[in-house]
Amino acid sequence: MFDVLSYLLEQYSDLEACPDREDLSRRLAAAGFEAEEIDEALDWVEHLDSEAGDLFAGANEASSLRVYSAGEVEHLPVEVRGLLQFLEDSGGLTPAQRELAIDRLMALPEEDIDVDLAKLVALMVLWSQQSELPILVGEELLAAIHGEPTMQ
Repeated sequence: MFDVLSYLLEQYSDLEACPDREDLSRRLAAAGFEAEEIDEALDWVEHLDSEAGDLFAGANEASSLRVYSAGEVEHLPVEVRGLLQFLEDSGGLTPAQRELAIDRLMALPEEDIDVDLAKLVALMVLWSQQSELPILVGEELLAAIHGEPTMQ
């Protein structure tokens, strides 16, 4: 599934640039992805649409500290929670985008979640909302799909 997500990031400028699900499924199959992997990824991506982002819009209005629930602490490694805090502190994610990233991470199997996957999820959230981010933060996130960052 994660390879499909990376492919979408590389091939399409944003979520709206993607063709409809049926056409996109055909294109992904032609690119060599398995049907089950495609369906799983596209189901996951559907939750990134603008309505999903609107669910968390109130988080941008708050000036409070984010406290993780016991289930989130158990599901999300401390390094992932630290990355999300770093991204928010550096202006890479808004509080609403952080909440959407947490939501999408919580939808994934616990054993798959690590910092690189969290970077990919953060990129997917930003990609779906056509958001820009500071260049150094962007380089760090892109390292999750391309290897080491190019800037030093």
